[in-house]
Amino acid sequence: MGIKKYMAGLLAGAAFSMGLANGAHAQTVNLTLTAGTESNRDGLYYATLDLLDKALKEETNGQVKLRIYPNQQLGNEISMIEALRSGSLDIAIAGGGNFASFVPQFQLFSVPYIFESYETYRKGMAPDSELWKFMQKSVADAKLGLQLLAPTTVGSRWVANTKGDVRTPADMKTLGLRMRVQANPIESEVWSTYGANPVNMPMPEVVAAMRQGVVQAVENAPDILYTYKLHEVAKHLSKTDHSFYVALVLVSDRALEKIPAELRPAVEKAFATAGQQVLDLSVKFQEKAVAGMQAEGAIIVDVDKPAFRTPLEPLYDKVAKDVGAEDLLQAIRAL
Repeated sequence: MGIKKYMAGLLAGAAFSMGLANGAHAQTVNLTLTAGTESNRDGLYYATLDLLDKALKEETNGQVKLRIYPNQQLGNEISMIEALRSGSLDIAIAGGGNFASFVPQFQLFSVPYIFESYETYRKGMAPDSELWKFMQKSVADAKLGLQLLAPTTVGSRWVANTKGDVRTPADMKTLGLRMRVQANPIESEVWSTYGANPVNMPMPEVVAAMRQGVVQAVENAPDILYTYKLHEVAKHLSKTDHSFYVALVLVSDRALEKIPAELRPAVEKAFATAGQQVLDLSVKFQEKAVAGMQAEGAIIVDVDKPAFRTPLEPLYDKVAKDVGAEDLLQAIRAL
């Protein structure tokens, strides 16, 4: 079943719960949805929810709005996904790497350079792209009790370390870098291939771990590096652009059941609008973060991108086969 038919059927059955009078007269509603993110108020994930709140109010004439809980007030991404599944949370943002625990095919997004360029990435995240429709259907087919309604991101990801310039994978091995990675086996395999020693660790613990010498490197978007002040301990930044990060705006099925059928088009439009707005905004966030880190003494170097891409060429098909993502890989390659 296609995602549009799935959504139409789900929302069409929800009208009775809002007290519509025999379907003849639409009743004005006042619906506040709870939304959570790990991000603080300065981050792109929070900006995503803020844009979504504004878009929902505009498209529904104030009938639907958000109550936003930042700073992990509702837990980390994994716990928020579980809350969506149970219906105790309405909306949450999760990175593709964490969500891959629930939809294994999304592990493919953790392989660096899966998108050839930012332009390719943006094309894939457009609401009418075949890739985006495939992603939505994959989430619906997983029957998790939630749906994927919009993309978000933290921008392109770089490498930061405490020890010296990294321009090639060989530099990582020479420097003997222990590198923080997400709890994702694909990421561990990738950075091991590059010569680093991967260490699974939550992002909020990285600054202290670097000060103690537990890890010496991390990869993340400049906006995240700047937000966490990582450049103060890891001043060597490498412009790898190895990942245009795929993050997701997820909505519980129970939240969707609260929305009257006649508001469905407006709500869908609001999600689509906010998703594209934040992708545009991510470029500005990155530029601001880079300028801020440079002003505070960060050393930023270009890298030999082919040297980073080449070792991974066999990995795309291997990962796709291992996690059942051959169709997803085909959709990406068709962009």
